[in-house]
Amino acid sequence: MIGVVAAALLAAAGLTAWRVLAPAEVVSPARKPYPEPVIPAPGPIGALVSAPLILDDRIRIFAAERQVWADAPPNFKYENSALWSLRRWPAQLIGVVARGGPSPVVVSSWSDGQLVGTDPRTGETVWQATAEPLGDAYAGRRTGAATLYQPPGLFSTADAVVVAGPAHVTAYDPATGAQRWQLAAPADAACRGTDLTSAGQYLVHDTCAGTVRRVGAAGGAALPDLGSGITAVEPVSCPVGHSTCPGVRLTGPSGTEGLLLDGTAAIPSPPLSAPGTVLAGGVAVTAPDPAAVTRLDARDPRTGELRWTWQPSPGNAATPPGRLLAAGTDRVLLLAPDQTLIAVSAESGKELSRSSIQLRHEPVTPYDLSQVHTSGRYVVLVRTIPGAPATAPDSDYYLFPRPVLLTGS
Repeated sequence: MIGVVAAALLAAAGLTAWRVLAPAEVVSPARKPYPEPVIPAPGPIGALVSAPLILDDRIRIFAAERQVWADAPPNFKYENSALWSLRRWPAQLIGVVARGGPSPVVVSSWSDGQLVGTDPRTGETVWQATAEPLGDAYAGRRTGAATLYQPPGLFSTADAVVVAGPAHVTAYDPATGAQRWQLAAPADAACRGTDLTSAGQYLVHDTCAGTVRRVGAAGGAALPDLGSGITAVEPVSCPVGHSTCPGVRLTGPSGTEGLLLDGTAAIPSPPLSAPGTVLAGGVAVTAPDPAAVTRLDARDPRTGELRWTWQPSPGNAATPPGRLLAAGTDRVLLLAPDQTLIAVSAESGKELSRSSIQLRHEPVTPYDLSQVHTSGRYVVLVRTIPGAPATAPDSDYYLFPRPVLLTGS
């Protein structure tokens, strides 16, 4: 009798272990309507533990080791209760890309090679596909910033999600997950340098050949290579990560060349060749010293014609020169050492806003930035301890327990 009971207990324990440890996927869909857009006022909003990817001014998307989730409103000062959530086990989250507009989708890449398409309006899984794994472990640290803002091998274009794996480059339909095309990786894995997408291309630096290989995003057709003896590739003004970049800078034997990425074309842009130049609102914006900006010049990116010049007004002379922080769709952002955030119109060169982003409850202290994310008028700064190496433990790397500063511009 005792043996029968023991066997039953062992069987029950085994069943419990299977239920706990078996591969699982838990979708917690939204219970509320899709939020309306919220446009922030200039100035600090709050401090977060996790870095948000802001979608259409409606929701914030977050990443953790085994979870993707969203909250709202985007201008809430802390994390809020989840609108929806996707959890997977034992796979780990590798990267996330999101597309807004009338047919939005959030695509997550996992260590088991699964791509999961989530409708951000409902939190429901709308498709799932098997792709090449892009990593074997979560690399987002405490904030999830790298997973959202720099997802390895995961890109978006105007009408596709592109997975650049070790052996292949594959494009998927963002609405259905159907494979659009697949081809052998244009550069050998050992020779693969910086890669990126524009609205209509996938580009990768072949470090062995010293050139940039290109593929048309619509059908996967090979495009002419760019340059020879190329030693560095710098994506320019990409909205998130290295996706949908409007331009690129290539460094080679004759110096640095700026190129506009328009459709399947790569068009020389002399103004874009200058270090630190950004693209915003159809102009190339250059500062003589991007680290201490006292003047901005906006030029036609193709002809170099001067469109406008910005300089701080005499009344703002007390603000120390700021760094050229980022470019948005309609503005250029500067951040001064005293934590003044300045937004300059890409259309006119006029100041749109100038505000302190110092939170009242935080001590005034300098910091470095590991990541910057802009979306509309939202600005996200991931703050780190000055001089801290990226290899430091999170407690010795991030500035505060809530290191992610959310602000409006």
